[in-house]
Amino acid sequence: MTPNPTLVPTRRRVPPLAVVAGLLIVFIVGLTANVVARDGLTSIDPDIADWAVAHRNGVLTPIAITVSNIGGTVAMTTLATLAVIAFGWFGYWRAAGLVIVTGLLSWLFVDGGKNLIARPRPPVDLHVVVKTNFAYPSGHSLGSMAIVGIVSVLLIPRLRRRAARWIAAIAAATFVAAVGLSRIYLGVHWTTDVLGGWAIGALLVIATFSGYRYLEAREHDAVRAGAKHRSAVRDPGGAAVPVPAHPAERHVGEVDSEGQIAGGG
Repeated sequence: MTPNPTLVPTRRRVPPLAVVAGLLIVFIVGLTANVVARDGLTSIDPDIADWAVAHRNGVLTPIAITVSNIGGTVAMTTLATLAVIAFGWFGYWRAAGLVIVTGLLSWLFVDGGKNLIARPRPPVDLHVVVKTNFAYPSGHSLGSMAIVGIVSVLLIPRLRRRAARWIAAIAAATFVAAVGLSRIYLGVHWTTDVLGGWAIGALLVIATFSGYRYLEAREHDAVRAGAKHRSAVRDPGGAAVPVPAHPAERHVGEVDSEGQIAGGG
């Protein structure tokens, strides 16, 4: 007997981003607990700090300082501001708002986390640059991951060539990694500060971008529903009135028949 397909339970597929977000939350909670208790993964911090200090030299140190400055608050705020202006100029207001929200959340998590956890930085004698506030999470690591990450997921799909998309993605990931490593090298952060910053920044990108795509999907569905309603209107001859495609029905990264890549509002 063939089972009634309407009675067969359907298995919903968990979105990959939801899985990644869940893993990041577990990691962040566990790492933060280690930092507060000063055990677990934090045991790697002194050895890595000593190794970084032992391998400083006249070539790497100025490079690390430069990378650290580029990944700092001023530079990331400038990048976010330019992205907002550019998206707004071309009419992508939702994308501009996404960058603003991500930037504000990253600031709240950095400032709130540092003051809530109140973790001391490495000893001052290890510092190449002077820092006096708290350590966890690394603001440079979190901020660069969040801002570079959200700008990348908005811009990279718009690149026409696959090679260009790969190059841009690798460049963005390399930069974020270099910023975090520079903070360890300069002696102003423990390794777990940087890991926490990266993880929280990545979670913010996933959360805010998922919300952005949800709003896009809602608009897409509303436009489709309106199109179906209009298509029900018939001309005097009985033929369906053609309904032009609405530009909002295309999403970021979607390619039309002319090879144009859609943008997001």
